[in-house]
Amino acid sequence: MVDLLIKTLILLFIYVAAYIIYFAVCTFLSTKIKKFVIRQKYNLTKSLHNIVLIIYARNNESTIVPLLESLNKQNYPKEHYQTHIILDNCTDNSSNILEFVGGAKIWRVGDSAPVGKDEAVSWLLERLISFQNVHAFAFLNADRYVDENFISSINAGLQDEKIIVGSTDYIVKTKTFRNRIKAAYNEYTNRIFNIARSLMGLASVVDSDCFVIKQEVLEKIKCVDFKDTNSELKYTTLLVRNNFIPKYLPTVRTFTSIDNYKNRKPSVSFKLGLFWHCLSLLFKSNIKFAEFIINMLAPNFWMLLLIYTCIFIFTYNYYFFFDYSVVFGFGVLLALSFLFSVFTARIKRSEIPYLLAYPVYSLAKIFLHIPIIGGIAQFFCKTKDDEETKEMTTVDILVTDGQNDLKCKLDLISESGLVKAVFRFKKKKYSSSSHIRMVDAIKDISDKLNEHGFRIKICQSCGYFNLKLDGSTNMVKGYCNRMVVQQLSDLPGETVLWNNCEYFLPQEINKIIDINNFRE
Repeated sequence: MVDLLIKTLILLFIYVAAYIIYFAVCTFLSTKIKKFVIRQKYNLTKSLHNIVLIIYARNNESTIVPLLESLNKQNYPKEHYQTHIILDNCTDNSSNILEFVGGAKIWRVGDSAPVGKDEAVSWLLERLISFQNVHAFAFLNADRYVDENFISSINAGLQDEKIIVGSTDYIVKTKTFRNRIKAAYNEYTNRIFNIARSLMGLASVVDSDCFVIKQEVLEKIKCVDFKDTNSELKYTTLLVRNNFIPKYLPTVRTFTSIDNYKNRKPSVSFKLGLFWHCLSLLFKSNIKFAEFIINMLAPNFWMLLLIYTCIFIFTYNYYFFFDYSVVFGFGVLLALSFLFSVFTARIKRSEIPYLLAYPVYSLAKIFLHIPIIGGIAQFFCKTKDDEETKEMTTVDILVTDGQNDLKCKLDLISESGLVKAVFRFKKKKYSSSSHIRMVDAIKDISDKLNEHGFRIKICQSCGYFNLKLDGSTNMVKGYCNRMVVQQLSDLPGETVLWNNCEYFLPQEINKIIDINNFRE
């Protein structure tokens, strides 16, 4: 038993020591950001690439127009780039305004319901990838802003790279404590880890909201995978496995509101599963692939602190394979590296406390997901006005893992003019973001469940279902086409999003069912 403990601690120390060295190297390389940026700017004088921009929009009326106007005013020859905008079941005024602004080809998809970013982009890419004399495709989300040098920066990056992951800077209008923490952490991560990895020639995880890939790579890979953060990690793994390295470039800058902040960390279970799946390939592939797979297991702050503290205490009191001075020395290296990284990241003095608060913030998020603690927090944060304006309906639903059905609850909440959905199963709980329409809130829940391999068995996720376009804001009604498809009726039956029945059919299995022309 003691031998097992000693061997475990030895492995953990090697794990921690390797990460501390990696962190120290990243901190050192971050000092070279100025030379890195200057080198990218010098690339502007080289050849011009023909670039196709693909923008995905889902009711982004307030941001898509400024984005298109910026793209129309680029410091880059207009004959060398073209813009395509996908409107996925947009119910706002995006279409009319974009046609007025001009300068882009508009594609409308999702007549009855949103098809999602991954499917919409893949559909359009199939039609554009065969274009002649196209060198690269750039993908943007419609919630982004860019400056007039955006495409020029892409062109500069393409001189040396085949795949580019752009930078995201957050605009903080409402300077709450939480928003400042998220903005400071994003800035620190970009300048310490992402830039250092690029300087070392290592891969960065694909960000589909700002992503550039050469056509020659797409022709070999033959796909994109932008469904969610888990899919983006898997797609990055596929690229690196084929020796196509996505590089982070800080010069390819985009801006978005802090309200659109995304924690781009795939689930731990997904990373462990992907690591285990790729483990047998580590010694059969290139070294950058091996590094990328191993880096999936990089510890967060609390894990690093817990492991190091346990090893430090054990070494101080008992004989250990590694001398106490070695263990202590790595602790000093970690502390000095962090202090130096705050300096090299050029974080403003006023922002340093918010950066230091991020570990506490991340831990608090974990605790708030625990049902009892989260419920207590909501109780104390609830006001009298909240109680008066909040309406909630709970429905019984089924969720399947492909083999078994699980009985669950779905809370449909309307509060202060917005709606959200809360999925509950025993002590587990998932909440959607706040949306204008219930159809979007439920889709948010469905996407979260899909990430974990589960499917929600309700009308909205059924292949027989079509959304009813009745002009209402919330849009909770729809049509069940099962009777029509089976030629038992001439008209589909009416239903609502969260209804369920024994005839559920996954949407992707029955994509041919589409009665979009039916109207009352």
